[in-house]
Amino acid sequence: MSDDTESKMEFIVKQHEIFATDMADLKEAQLRQTENIDQLTLYVKNITGSVTELTARGAEFREGSREDGENVREERKRLGLAITEMRKGFDSLIIANEVTRKLTEDIGRLAIRFESPGRRA
Repeated sequence: MSDDTESKMEFIVKQHEIFATDMADLKEAQLRQTENIDQLTLYVKNITGSVTELTARGAEFREGSREDGENVREERKRLGLAITEMRKGFDSLIIANEVTRKLTEDIGRLAIRFESPGRRA
């Protein structure tokens, strides 16, 4: 085998090792992102349930007497906090989705970058 061919083969093997490592890292990062999205989804579901419950309680309090006015104000505060938390959850889901999309794009670029010349269409 010529030195040039052997050098090219070594380069290809090294590139394959780098690609394999990068792919493993990307898969691990994507798995963590999936777990984060699952956890955030659970948080949003819990917050949504809390908001629904708090909304129902708010309606009951509004139907009550003026003496219950303070309770209604407290529930509204809690509802506001729950909505704020829900917005934070949505923001986190959006960020996680953008990160996952970016990872997918990176995987695609890596796949194209390291595709062997003999396999191109």
